[in-house]
Amino acid sequence: MRLPSALLGIISRILRGKASEQEVRQFNSWYDEGLDAKWQIQDYKNRSKEQVEEELLQKIKKSAHLHSHNPVSKRDFAGWKVAACTVFLIGIGLLAVKISSSIPAEDSEPAFVTFENGYGMIKKIRLPDGSAVSLFHNTTIKVAENFSENRFIMLSGEAFFEVKKDTLHPFRVESANLTTEVLGTSFLIRNQPNQKQVVAVKTGLVKVSDQVDTFFMLTPNLRLDYAEQAGAVSTIAENDPLFLWTEDVLAFDHTSMEGMIQTLEDWYGVKITSDLKSSNTCQISGTYQNQSLESILQLIQYSIPLHYQIDGKNITLTFKNCP
Repeated sequence: MRLPSALLGIISRILRGKASEQEVRQFNSWYDEGLDAKWQIQDYKNRSKEQVEEELLQKIKKSAHLHSHNPVSKRDFAGWKVAACTVFLIGIGLLAVKISSSIPAEDSEPAFVTFENGYGMIKKIRLPDGSAVSLFHNTTIKVAENFSENRFIMLSGEAFFEVKKDTLHPFRVESANLTTEVLGTSFLIRNQPNQKQVVAVKTGLVKVSDQVDTFFMLTPNLRLDYAEQAGAVSTIAENDPLFLWTEDVLAFDHTSMEGMIQTLEDWYGVKITSDLKSSNTCQISGTYQNQSLESILQLIQYSIPLHYQIDGKNITLTFKNCP
């Protein structure tokens, strides 16, 4: 069934801590009368519903800083438990809340605007709040439609964010199983298939949280490498090319020939065929700015024994083994 608008208003006030005692009792009454028939809670730790609710209750009590002179019973928090499910779903992904199919999808699905970048260029997006996002090759972001009030982005790929400060509206980016939250700063997130996730900070303070309740605080010149529910924070090396693409600089750092080919295809939007063998041990390091593909290939020839042929967007490379 569709939730009554009056009840939705009460839920909103509960979430903002503005609900009266009468409204909380009204919500609890609705909860006791029929909530179980309309909601299903699924938890990734395979806990029972009662265990999930008890854990949420303790989290809410802790975050609300309740004191002994103002005791609150478990029943008083019954309505909060459902509201908390929604908060945790959006914030840290602890569990999923499913509403029965009789409620239209548009009531539960947030609206997003999608921006995509393919190959051959860096795309820069200006957001409604004045922030900017640079999209690396093969990257997609989904921006909340009501972004001015809900600065929330979903990222697939790699992007560099320059966030305008707004203390009233935190800026959040969801990438796979990490959520990055800032107020105003510049940082990079890499979320590529079959690679560690990376969050690297250029300016400001960044908070990164995962789905198992672990969080990391990153200051300028720190990076987080995250994989398999574990993260490591380290200082960004002076010669690390991590941010260079945001300045239109193509960088290689002990890159294999297979990696070089993939990078050139992405950077210039071309298709490269080669006779590269798995036994090839060549590696390349160097930076190139504002260079055409042919100019780069000419420069690469000085350090890598290869021959190239260009036919429009089709490139052929012939390799020799490195000395």
